[in-house]
Amino acid sequence: MAFVGIDLGGTQLRVAVADARGKLRTVVRHPTEAARGRRHVIKRITETVAEALDLDGTPARGVRALGIGLPGPVDPAAGLVISPANLPGFHNVPLNRILSRATGIPSFLHHDAHLAALGEHRRGAARGASELIYVTVSTGIGAGLILRGELYAGAHGIAGEIGHIVVQPGGPLCRCGNHGCVEAVASGTGIAHAARIAAPNSAGSALHRLSDPSPEDVVRAARAGDELATTILESAGSYLGIAMGTLVNLFNPELIVLGGSVLKAGRQLLAPMRRSMAASSWKAARRGLRIVRPALGGDAGLIGAVEFAQLRARHARSA
Repeated sequence: MAFVGIDLGGTQLRVAVADARGKLRTVVRHPTEAARGRRHVIKRITETVAEALDLDGTPARGVRALGIGLPGPVDPAAGLVISPANLPGFHNVPLNRILSRATGIPSFLHHDAHLAALGEHRRGAARGASELIYVTVSTGIGAGLILRGELYAGAHGIAGEIGHIVVQPGGPLCRCGNHGCVEAVASGTGIAHAARIAAPNSAGSALHRLSDPSPEDVVRAARAGDELATTILESAGSYLGIAMGTLVNLFNPELIVLGGSVLKAGRQLLAPMRRSMAASSWKAARRGLRIVRPALGGDAGLIGAVEFAQLRARHARSA
């Protein structure tokens, strides 16, 4: 018996077929083409599932369950995609029901960061941990929570939205509509925005010559000793640390799995983050806390989707 896991992002769609032990056998990747709208994306999902099953040599009737992770907000219990910013047209979409009917496979959705947390807990760096938080810092900032060894999503699946903790009241506009969220000032998007605002008035900076500096440009300049780039990363790290300290005080985790492309910035972001996190949290709440890198890399969400499918299948069997 097989399982299907799907990792749906604003730019890339990945579908995996896994065996009964959760080992990925076949993975198919395609651009999401989110700008073409909801119907196109859903059709793309179902066609990619069929392609993956065909390549794997597994008929749909041989699949127990399908798990799909996608950006929030989502309501896993209701099977609803509520309104993810990078998937236009997905407003209160009953994706569980739609995919179940289209594929013939029982389908279950969850927030992608939560499924990445589940993947790391079951198969990666967080195995054996009871209280853990998975945090990813890339284009956006998200988190997934494992409490008492179980995936925790809150009353309506919204728990863990660390990216929308306000750390700079009145700060830059966030994609959620608020101002000064940590995602707006410390994500890759936030770092690039800070560079675009400051660079035109900083003639001595390497960033001044760039019309549209990227987060990677900021990191390269900081490593070369650029003062503006260094200041931008230190500021982003400090704001991220405030949000991390808030999570530490709220949940008192034993482990934080910290991943995402922005962390390639290294100590110039991580050192101020750690200092700010320590200043923003109780020492007692940090006792014994470890911060580690993900073991599953970019596959954490995909593996978590498979694990979630298995959990839901077992739950249905025991009900």
